[in-house]
Amino acid sequence: MFETLLVEKADQVLSITLNRPEKLNALSPTLLDELKSALETAKVDEAVSVVIIRSAGHVFSAGYDLSEKDWIISQFPADFEHGVDLQQDREDIAGLLDYWLEMWKFPKPIITQVQGPCLSGAGELLAVSDLVVASPEASFGHPAARDLGIPPTMFLWPLLIGMRKTKELLYTAKSISAAEAQSLGLINDVVPADQLTDTVNTLALDIARTPINHLSLLKESTNNWYENMGLHTSAAQAADLDAVFHQSPTFKAFFDIVRKDGMKAALKARKKRFG
Repeated sequence: MFETLLVEKADQVLSITLNRPEKLNALSPTLLDELKSALETAKVDEAVSVVIIRSAGHVFSAGYDLSEKDWIISQFPADFEHGVDLQQDREDIAGLLDYWLEMWKFPKPIITQVQGPCLSGAGELLAVSDLVVASPEASFGHPAARDLGIPPTMFLWPLLIGMRKTKELLYTAKSISAAEAQSLGLINDVVPADQLTDTVNTLALDIARTPINHLSLLKESTNNWYENMGLHTSAAQAADLDAVFHQSPTFKAFFDIVRKDGMKAALKARKKRFG
């Protein structure tokens, strides 16, 4: 049924596997469309109480796909010598934010299983999940913070891990280990890699014992706390600032290199500059 996902249902649990290991499970428009479709079906399926999201290969997800073919929004910056159109960019990023906020409102628990790096745009998926279980090999961060933009949801970091740690991770663009992520409250648990899938499956089955309507009410009542603290307003402001970020000389310089020498050259230059 899907080009980028594997989907399996058993015992009130729907398992969705991101299946682009050759692309490090980068988030493409097709993958996001298919994920939305799978969740829309699960939303109204009374045989599904809990959703697990995992991925194939050794990397959970490298973030948004950087290739022109699978660029996540309508304007591929390397095609615009003088920069992307600001208003179109604002509208595109607002649409991307709406995608994640809609997933935030998905009425059933979502457990995300992380077995390797979970970077940049993949942090959006992490943010809108209810529970996260990772292996010790997992890592979390936003390496694109220095030059490519602001995550529209801010990964909910200000709410989940606090102001000071959020600023540290954004300013330095460094990644943190699974152990540190757990200590900060970004994820729920860290378990050995060979126990990860069984642990997540057991957790999902335990949650599925609770009636579906109760799970929905419990999730909504918890989410309301964040929404009442201004989640939607703050996320919309971050999305708008992301469009402003895309007008910066550093952002344009990255895609100037992409236009002239290709993405690999741009990434190499970025690594040389920022480490």
